[in-house]
Amino acid sequence: MPIPPGIALRPPAACGDIVRALAERPRAIGLVDGIFETRPSVWHKEILAALAEGVPVLGAASLGAIRAAELHSCGMIGVGAIFRAYRSGLIERDDAVMVSHAPPALAHRPLTVALVDIGACTRNWPDADRRLVLRIADRLNFRDRNWDRLAALFRERAGREMPAPDRAISRKRRDAERLVSRLTQGVDRPVACPPPPETPWFRRLRQPTGEAALGRYAEAGRA
Repeated sequence: MPIPPGIALRPPAACGDIVRALAERPRAIGLVDGIFETRPSVWHKEILAALAEGVPVLGAASLGAIRAAELHSCGMIGVGAIFRAYRSGLIERDDAVMVSHAPPALAHRPLTVALVDIGACTRNWPDADRRLVLRIADRLNFRDRNWDRLAALFRERAGREMPAPDRAISRKRRDAERLVSRLTQGVDRPVACPPPPETPWFRRLRQPTGEAALGRYAEAGRA
């Protein structure tokens, strides 16, 4: 969907991006995708810092849905079906929304398909076929979940071709669009909450060079 005026689209968020965005005095922050492979992922503490400064933080679709489910009681706003599934415990695994992405030069284009979207794209299949492909996908590492790999494994297990998925369906995209729509409607300021404890390392995140401090904490993955 086109991004409405007044909303600045940013790359997948990493640790420090939200707390540094506060320097721009945003009316609200929406978190959808996040990095967790080449850099540490978005901290809960920086979301709490934004809420303490009166900036609404919304989350949906991917890492945003996970963080919103974790921080809902602290004032973060969750949007969409994936958030509700995490909030209720229907989804528990972080890797249900994980995908591998292309580099920034290729606009972070997804290279794999998320488990939540495999379920959505196969919802009109015969029950037995859908259960089989979901069982296959469930056992794959998120880096290996692509339609070609799934089709090959389905063929190996079932002895026939896999039905064609409806690739136009994406629960993640739908929830992200709902978050954007919610932002355009305006969001109330969160109820005042105490700021998280300041530590020297956390203060460094607020600096433009704070990213350099994260090097030795690098993890693996992206959601």
